[in-house]
Amino acid sequence: MKKILMVILSAVVVGLALNVQAANVTFEPNVVVLKVAPGETGRTAITVHGFSIRAYSLNFLVGSRLENGNIPRGWLTSAYVWLDSAQKGASSRVMNLVVTVPPDAKPGTYSGLLVPEDMRCSESITSQGVSVSIEVSGT
Repeated sequence: MKKILMVILSAVVVGLALNVQAANVTFEPNVVVLKVAPGETGRTAITVHGFSIRAYSLNFLVGSRLENGNIPRGWLTSAYVWLDSAQKGASSRVMNLVVTVPPDAKPGTYSGLLVPEDMRCSESITSQGVSVSIEVSGT
């Protein structure tokens, strides 16, 4: 009886694990280099792609979560992105990445990896993020 119960329990756990789903979010380009002088604002368009094997609604921020970087807080304006699909497959939207460098910023290269921050998604999201490099020129 214990063996049968263990087999059933194992099957349930495996079944639940297989149902765990994640939508994939990618960025094009996935590497961005902006040259911005102190006191100036730079911007570039990035296409955000979403894909899932079932219908989805993905609402997330890009620019509020930085990993492995030295871009100071406040330089990036977060972009709210909403992707949805009534059936499985892909969807995409264009977002603007906006960088404002303060007048007293020191010259140099500031970089980091921007990853989506889940705001309200129908499923979890996976993403490699978008690598951002900001080259601040001397005055």
